[in-house]
Amino acid sequence: MKIRPRLYRLAAVYILGLYLFLPSIALADTGRINPHPAQTFRGWGMSLAWEANDLYGGGRQPARIKDPKIQSQYMDLLFGDPATDLTLGFNVARYNIGGGDDPSHKHMRADAQMDGFQDAANAAFNWTRDASQRRMLQEAKKRGANIFEAFSNSPPYWMTVSGCASGATVAHQDNLRPEMYQNFVNYLATVVKHFRDAEGVAFESVEAFNEPDIGWTARGRQEGNSASFASRNALIPMLEARLKHDGLETIVSGVDMNNVSDALDGVAKLNPAAFAALGRMNTHDYHSGTADPAKMRESKSIAQKAHKPVWMSEVGCCFKTQGDGTDMWGALFLADTMRMDLRDLGAENWVLWQPDWSVIAFDPNGGAAQLKKQFYAIAQYSRFIRPGFQIISAGGAYNTLAAYSHSSKRLVLVTTNWDAVSKNDLDLGAFGGIPASITVYRTTADENVNFKEGSTKLSSKKHIIDELPVRSITTYVIDGVTPLSSTASSEIEGLHQIVSQGTKLCMNITRDSTKSGDGIIPYPCSALGNMEFNFVDESGGFYAIQTVNGAQRLCLNITDASKSPGDGKKVGGPGNLMQSNCSTGSAPGNELFEIVDLGGNKAQIRVKSSGLCLEDPGRGGTIRQNHCNKSNANQQFRLE
Repeated sequence: MKIRPRLYRLAAVYILGLYLFLPSIALADTGRINPHPAQTFRGWGMSLAWEANDLYGGGRQPARIKDPKIQSQYMDLLFGDPATDLTLGFNVARYNIGGGDDPSHKHMRADAQMDGFQDAANAAFNWTRDASQRRMLQEAKKRGANIFEAFSNSPPYWMTVSGCASGATVAHQDNLRPEMYQNFVNYLATVVKHFRDAEGVAFESVEAFNEPDIGWTARGRQEGNSASFASRNALIPMLEARLKHDGLETIVSGVDMNNVSDALDGVAKLNPAAFAALGRMNTHDYHSGTADPAKMRESKSIAQKAHKPVWMSEVGCCFKTQGDGTDMWGALFLADTMRMDLRDLGAENWVLWQPDWSVIAFDPNGGAAQLKKQFYAIAQYSRFIRPGFQIISAGGAYNTLAAYSHSSKRLVLVTTNWDAVSKNDLDLGAFGGIPASITVYRTTADENVNFKEGSTKLSSKKHIIDELPVRSITTYVIDGVTPLSSTASSEIEGLHQIVSQGTKLCMNITRDSTKSGDGIIPYPCSALGNMEFNFVDESGGFYAIQTVNGAQRLCLNITDASKSPGDGKKVGGPGNLMQSNCSTGSAPGNELFEIVDLGGNKAQIRVKSSGLCLEDPGRGGTIRQNHCNKSNANQQFRLE
């Protein structure tokens, strides 16, 4: 949703995002593309909601496009078949079940004021309301949308404590009256059933609490409902039971909080009955400058263990406090978000908030829609990674998303590059049928370079070697390829926490530093970026280990290239592990590590130059190299 009070309270976090404006060193995005599949991707989409009022007019909001032909063209840009049309190819639509505010209230923004279908507990439902959003839903379906979710921003005003659908009298207080729980459940289920039976739209899921972590208040600019965990724990199982009672196959989704970190906290506070009642885990992904892959992977792990799919159900860019004000910053932000949501969060669906957030601009004179850089950023992914594709590993290529379709024999790679000219080195050797050249699409900060098509030749070793312009998004489309049956899936390349089996501590960048020369220490494990490391295959069985908590990736190495054991005490001392600028060209032996499998999901990490092994001296020390001893538990690590 558009107004995010919480974000304005995160000024300190925004400061961390400023590193995105700093010059970064040119560093190749290097990785071996591995066909081992993660999740099967189902679709791209958007929330309809206020966009429908803007497009067609509704309530107090006049239509911003009045020509039916241009209205149709606008929908064509969003939903449709990218193989035949210029479209983002959305196939997922989230429908906002409006609560409806007191008719005497005029404080909401005109486009954000949604119609409710019922005016009182015993009143008949008025299905002629919300005509603009219902129309947009049908137009999306006509163009191929086949996955639908219903979501609620607020109960109807007459169910609330404040008598207002924009929130409680006091921020963060429950606004749904306890005696109205069943009424609210009945309201949602009745709407879902009506759409199935009368409008031909079967909602796969319904979400009762959209961003319940925000401090929504009465007389606000949009619908909103803060909800305590007590109310969520009570209502979620009630909603699941009512849907089943009505013979609906619709599942309950949640917790749909503002960001992944809050969603993790929200899931943890659901009681067993409420968590079991969720058919899917949804989260929004609003963040400042960069997302936290460790939090995403933690959320993914919880979902996998519970056998629940994951959606990234809402995001948009940009707030006034984000970025440098350029269209390309927002495009890169969105591209990074898409990559991390699919790879690290494991999202099977990815849903934009609203296109008029710098994706497609309405012409103030009512003419044709104007495509923005964010449109092309989404297109770099959505036009090629289609429903049914499998997300696969790009190995150590941290800034690249990889996806493959067995049915079309198509491999798609999308790379984001920020503020320095850098180079891709992507190894396609795990696939057969590699052509001599491949198709490339690129969007850059240049106003004339939008989804520009070209081609590039592959190296003799089946590598994509490609120089990436500053501030660019590049998509490689490789057709007619199949995974080689002899390819062994590698679980080493890519992101890992490194957990000592002797102390159960994680390798940690001291003080969350992004400065060359700082040390690596053992520390209690948590979902923080300074405990995430990117393993990059440097061939011959050796890996570079890169940091990912700053815009400039640094490489782990043994201080002074010492061949003697470190003391495990002095940060940056000889023989101890530190971070420094990655070497250009061939990496030296003190920057290369061999992963020696010990069985039982345990490994030693051996330094190439010295033949010694990394060792965790325990809390208060610094990671060092020492003589290898397979029975020493402090030299045994798990790559999580």
